Amino acid sequence: MACILARIFAGLALMLFCTAAAVSAAPNGPYRVLVLHSFRNSLPVNTDWSNGIVRGFTSVPDLLVEIDSETLDLSRFRDANYVSNLLDIYRHKYGDRQPDLIIPTYTPALQFLLKYGEELFPGTPIVFLGADSRFVATRELAPNITGITTHRDIAGTLELALQVNPDARRVAVIVGSGSIDKNFENDARQALQPFAGRIEFMWLRGLPLAELTEAVRQLPPDTVILYLVQLEDRNAKSYVPISTLQILAPAAHAPIYALWDTLLGHGIIGGRLATMEEDGFQAAQMAVRILRGEAPANVAIIDRPQNRAIFDGRELARWHINEERLPAGSEVLHRQLSFWEAYRTGIIVTGLVIGVQGLLILALLLNRSRLRRIQAALRDECERRTLSEIDTLRHRRKLEKFSKQRTLGVMATGIAHEINQPLIAIQNYAQAAKRRLRGDDDQTLKLEELFEKIAQQADRAGDIIQHIRTLVTTDVSEMNPVPLYSVIAQAIQVLEPEIENWGCRIDFSPVADLPAVLVDDLQIQLVLVNLLNNAVHSIKFMEDKADKVIGIEVQRINDREVQVSVVDRGPGIPPGSDADIFEPFSSDKGDGMGMGLAICRLIIEAHGGHIWYSPNPSGGAIMAFTLRLAAA
Repeated sequence: MACILARIFAGLALMLFCTAAAVSAAPNGPYRVLVLHSFRNSLPVNTDWSNGIVRGFTSVPDLLVEIDSETLDLSRFRDANYVSNLLDIYRHKYGDRQPDLIIPTYTPALQFLLKYGEELFPGTPIVFLGADSRFVATRELAPNITGITTHRDIAGTLELALQVNPDARRVAVIVGSGSIDKNFENDARQALQPFAGRIEFMWLRGLPLAELTEAVRQLPPDTVILYLVQLEDRNAKSYVPISTLQILAPAAHAPIYALWDTLLGHGIIGGRLATMEEDGFQAAQMAVRILRGEAPANVAIIDRPQNRAIFDGRELARWHINEERLPAGSEVLHRQLSFWEAYRTGIIVTGLVIGVQGLLILALLLNRSRLRRIQAALRDECERRTLSEIDTLRHRRKLEKFSKQRTLGVMATGIAHEINQPLIAIQNYAQAAKRRLRGDDDQTLKLEELFEKIAQQADRAGDIIQHIRTLVTTDVSEMNPVPLYSVIAQAIQVLEPEIENWGCRIDFSPVADLPAVLVDDLQIQLVLVNLLNNAVHSIKFMEDKADKVIGIEVQRINDREVQVSVVDRGPGIPPGSDADIFEPFSSDKGDGMGMGLAICRLIIEAHGGHIWYSPNPSGGAIMAFTLRLAAA
């Protein structure tokens, strides 16, 4: 932005200088020139055009010119009321003080003058600048109109990019979602049709800047980027091209080509570029001929069928592109000097220094006594280093000992947390059995079922200990294809007494095609039991029965992964506290160790998935994780 403001201020300073010089030098009044911009002043292309126009007039010191500038801003406002207000303003400003010549920049300003020019500025000569060559070719212009067209050399720029980058296999095209952006996209799709089948196209259309930056960061190296224009994204947010490129260029893994020289020096490597400031200079030169009396009809329209190939030498160096690849006649700005050209003086001085050092070394070799002293000093230094290495080894062993002690502490905490789950289940089933025994009815079948569950949980505790021993000795989990339904059902069964005790309910409706996953089923059960147990503790004191429901949702997100979500309607996690919930020893329970979610994360990541928290829009929390499908 600072660069843009500097260029705008420079252009304004030149225009004010030209105006002041003209007024002071011509008491009867200088020629009045009106520059009519299509776009808002913040766009750097207006600054380049204005700088070129001012430079063109100031190059003729005997012609006194006063420059006025107006901005139609038709890219953002096109309704009839806005245009009507513009017409009223211009009638008021220029009705009694007509300009001697008008320079409209870009196609919308020329269209405006073709429609309203005779009403506002009857007979005033017009030298258009940057109007689309196809638009001009389809219009029958009045004798008082001439100018310079611009050519969106999209096909030429892509052909140039493929010549300079012969290994490119795809083109990422960046374009916005505004009305002008869509016009560029339509032109590009038509211009790039001959390349179909020759190269792959990726259209990055209307992406917000953050998404666009990430997209170019992920592009493979055999890609070139073609930046058309992005004045608006899909959310109608406005952008300035230079500011956009200054963010995209450092993140891009591929060279960026564009259509205007205004963008050189801001991250593009080059292209078949329209030369904005140069065109402004030539338009001013054409205007000088007309102001000196030459008929506009005798000043031929300048139409270039192909733009010049212009490159930024700094970007060529960045992408390791040799200038020999460039087509003949290419212009390279900011060329990077060769090593010899850049450091010739330093190389010469360094050579002399090396020569002097060689003589000194020869003298040192002749001084044997001094060499002996040096050798003695080296031996002393070697002994000191040996002692230092011994000290370093001793300290390293101490650190290894402390690290092992810390690891054992963490392992003990993990074992305590994992074995605690089946023990809680055994306790719940035992309490349920005691309640049954206190009843008067015959509860034999139910008691047998409860004792069977107690035995199952005892076996499960043994399996956990065996799994922990395996993890400690091998660091490898045994992964097998397991039906996801059975894993979820066993986890629900573990917490069934706890759920019934607090009057809660689990809402899980398995579908017929619930996939098999590649997991260590016991470890995933531990994850589900932990998440369900947290959900029960979150909702057990809720008064409304509708809020005492825990949902388990299974969703296949692609052909490789499935997502499992545990949803509750409890109080949720306070804002700002969710960043550390997966860290060890982070707990909001008075009796919790804070290891549950940390262990869950370790297990899920070991299975190649990831786990996260998000707030429930209906209130409460959503804990979700992904698992790999067995068939992936």
